[in-house]
Amino acid sequence: MDRPALREGGVMRVWMAAMGGEALYEQDLPGCCRRSARSFQGAFECPVCGAMWQAPPAVEPEGCAFTEGGPEESKGAA
Repeated sequence: MDRPALREGGVMRVWMAAMGGEALYEQDLPGCCRRSARSFQGAFECPVCGAMWQAPPAVEPEGCAFTEGGPEESKGAA
């Protein structure tokens, strides 16, 4: 396959199917969708096959129980 290497400055963008939830790297999209994906940022509909793709939502990291203070810590328990 024709995949740009990350060390050559290639960016691996991810697209998620608007109706399904399937997420694919841009390089793994069908050829017609891949051509359209290059010119869009947030979402697009492929003019050839009609598939709708969108950028996945931003994910916020979960809190860590080891670094967050609990009720015992606020009371000064050792």
